[in-house]
Amino acid sequence: MSRLNLLSRLSKKGRERRDVTTMSDSTRKSPQEKTSSEYPALSSINFPFSGNKRLISTESPYNKPVEMIRKEEYSHMNSGIYLDHSGTTIYAQSTIKRFADKMRANLYGNPHSANEPAKFSGEMVDSVREKTLRFLGADPRHFDLVFVANATAAIKLVADCFRDLAEQTRAGSFWYGYHRDAHTSLVGVRELTKGPLSHKCFESDAEVEEWIEGRNTFDQQPGGLALFAYPGQSNLTGRKLPLTWTGRIRHDRTKRLRNTYTLLDAAALAMTSPMSYVFEDPDTAPDFTCVSFYKIFGFPDVGGLIVRKDSGHILALRKYFGGGTVSLVSTIGSAWHVSKGLEAYSHDDASEHVGGLHEGLEDGTLPFHSILALGEAIDVHKELFGSMENVSAHTSMLVKKLYQGMKAMRYENGQQLCKVYHSGDEDIWEKGEGDKVYGDARVQGATIAFNVFREDGTYESYVMVEKMANDGGIYVRSGGVCNPGGVFTALQYEPWQLNRAKSAGHHCGSNGLSVINELPTGVVRASLGAMSTAQDVNAFLDFLKKNFLEKGLPTLKSNIKRKRQQAQNLLDSLSSAAMVTATVTADGGTETGIGTSSVILPPSPTPTSVGEEGAATMKPKVLERVGSAISI
Repeated sequence: MSRLNLLSRLSKKGRERRDVTTMSDSTRKSPQEKTSSEYPALSSINFPFSGNKRLISTESPYNKPVEMIRKEEYSHMNSGIYLDHSGTTIYAQSTIKRFADKMRANLYGNPHSANEPAKFSGEMVDSVREKTLRFLGADPRHFDLVFVANATAAIKLVADCFRDLAEQTRAGSFWYGYHRDAHTSLVGVRELTKGPLSHKCFESDAEVEEWIEGRNTFDQQPGGLALFAYPGQSNLTGRKLPLTWTGRIRHDRTKRLRNTYTLLDAAALAMTSPMSYVFEDPDTAPDFTCVSFYKIFGFPDVGGLIVRKDSGHILALRKYFGGGTVSLVSTIGSAWHVSKGLEAYSHDDASEHVGGLHEGLEDGTLPFHSILALGEAIDVHKELFGSMENVSAHTSMLVKKLYQGMKAMRYENGQQLCKVYHSGDEDIWEKGEGDKVYGDARVQGATIAFNVFREDGTYESYVMVEKMANDGGIYVRSGGVCNPGGVFTALQYEPWQLNRAKSAGHHCGSNGLSVINELPTGVVRASLGAMSTAQDVNAFLDFLKKNFLEKGLPTLKSNIKRKRQQAQNLLDSLSSAAMVTATVTADGGTETGIGTSSVILPPSPTPTSVGEEGAATMKPKVLERVGSAISI
């Protein structure tokens, strides 16, 4: 049987299994009901501190004050103010202790072996797999968890599977659509497609809506193999994107999208938000969801791919197989193998349709020690914070405090200190509508992306802001933060401006050009975590105030006065030189004097600085680069 025929048969079985869910037909909301929410980013979610009950600064959703939690479990954070939780959050000391205790007390073998230590490891892995699914709110009867290195590895696994299957299509490629807020790892999937029309970057939420509703196909062939990927939350700005898209694509009434699968990047979303609303209804959940557990717990360094079982068969058709993923392999004579992933779908009995898919996708020996640590991390996290709903409430309170503090900061002349970026489609900062967003966990995560203004309205280098913060023991991140579409949309770049930046030598990283023609090329990002405190927020606001509003103001005034004096001195010297005449004597010498006529002087280059003796140092005004700022 060909792979495509097998896929068709398995898809039919998947449709039949859709009736087996955790919700009865009478209580399940229809796709139409789920899209009618006032906040399309999240549907049917109830936070204990949102809606009618607002969390105020004196409340804490945890069982004990967060300051006490910090003192007992996070004393290793005392060396500074950590505001890069989007990169990774910080681990609790109890997690490390419990993990170390189990490592000392038990003997863990390779789960692929059959001896007792190996069986012990295998049982532990199965237990942690189920515990993790339940922590995420994903019913193990309908979802499987594939352990991977990180969210990027999960994305690549899905992409490789689609590339392999696409080789058997008439077009020879699958169609790939991704949102402009996608992490770089999602953008990279487009390189596995073939042809300029085989991938599309949706430049706005509105374009995604046009595509789903059929008003614009963006060159996707009806019924063709396709993958649509987007982040549940922007890792750049913290904006949450609509989760209803996945269900609407699956239930497309025109059948145009019947072979379009969905991939949700939840690495940023899962950091401080409950994932139960993503997986509560298997009928509308994403086909594939990727997470990085170190962003939730700080340790261990491991990720996961959550697969909707009724969609998992398409991954089981991949070509590559690694150790432990096959039940039989032929190397002598004809080349064939039997995938453990396909065996999970070879039984007609639905009761046997439990687990198994991960066995065909987890190549080689699992990081079973890291998986052991993951189980401890989940237990400690629950003991400290209670639930992800509590974490969401706590971090939403803090990010609102941070936003309002930054919004209030202005120079003496009224110039705002910070520019905060959100969606890029509309400027909520300029409209003063940020208070409706920051603090509302339904639409915004615990992240703020911004740039700093000088008093004259020009941008300070984001590299310099991060360096100053780092020198002061405050740890943020700056640059494009691996979100190329999001950052340049937020900065309102046009394609020609991005090409100019490339031509000027800009590249990602701290050695790039942070400002080009008074336009920044990146941002500063501050992100909060479950154990962040109000003191952390106050310390960062105090840093901005002291280093820019108070310290920067007299410095700027002094620089302006100095530059004005330099300009006046230069003007005086040029005026005097214009009065000098040159007369040729009989012996070929020259005499100088002051007269009414003067020689025509050559064009003067632009002065850029004044030397030690007060003489202007000249430089052609073609390309001026000061630190990481550049003018063209």
